[in-house]
Amino acid sequence: MSLLEQEMKTLARQAGGSHKTVHDRMALAQRFCERLLAQNVQIRRVEQLKARHIESYVRERLEQGITKRSLQNEMAALRCLLKQAGRDRLATSERLSNKSLGLSGASRNGTRRAITAEYYRQVLEIARAKDAGMAAALELSRLMSLRSQEAVQCAQSLRTWKQALERGESRLTVVFGTKGGRPRETIILDAGAVRKVLENALAVAEQRNGRLIDKPDLKSAMKYWHGQASRIGLTGAYSPHSLRYAWAQDAIRHYLAQGFSEKEALALTAMDLGHGDGRGRYVAQVYGR
Repeated sequence: MSLLEQEMKTLARQAGGSHKTVHDRMALAQRFCERLLAQNVQIRRVEQLKARHIESYVRERLEQGITKRSLQNEMAALRCLLKQAGRDRLATSERLSNKSLGLSGASRNGTRRAITAEYYRQVLEIARAKDAGMAAALELSRLMSLRSQEAVQCAQSLRTWKQALERGESRLTVVFGTKGGRPRETIILDAGAVRKVLENALAVAEQRNGRLIDKPDLKSAMKYWHGQASRIGLTGAYSPHSLRYAWAQDAIRHYLAQGFSEKEALALTAMDLGHGDGRGRYVAQVYGR
């Protein structure tokens, strides 16, 4: 690992954020430094970086077919690293604006789709035949809008959720695996279905040392989750996240049926998903398709 890569990865950690955000920044640092090395650019410190190095990197990524939206995210991460290193002037340079780099105008529309009821039944049937724990985690994802990491770690909350249901509560608190480590509350849309899935999940977890995904650590559990999801057909537009999209559409319909306005329904769904009430338009654009 080069000195520049070491420094950039240290900055990626120091900048903070969720585990995934830090991981993505570190992956970017490695990719960026490998690109410089391939071009025989002899830079050892972040303080030596110039706008032309970043411009060249973005050009190459565009030529590789990387989407503008993805590169906007990469540039946001690069600016974060530059600011962390005290290179604020370079980070905010007009030469490195999205417009100057040819990255403006990218759509925020989601690339995923809400999984259809029929396709969901198919993949769930395959999952049940392969791994009961994986199937239970998928069902909880669909019924509770869980992200992948939340689903993998949800076994730790199964009893708490079951007790909340027994008390007649209308919302369940998601604690483990959340984005940025921020707990969120999600509305129960079908209490009967959630109760049935929780009872099954608890039975499975009891046979697997308290886990649904029976792996020794989070990293191997996530690798297994993504690998199995792909094998049973949850890939492309119908990735595991498509279960969350389907739940979001159910939630929007639920709130509208309760008499809330469209704007209110979107804001409430955004909060259920863990996005905050100010991201209703984002939810409509990304999840409501």
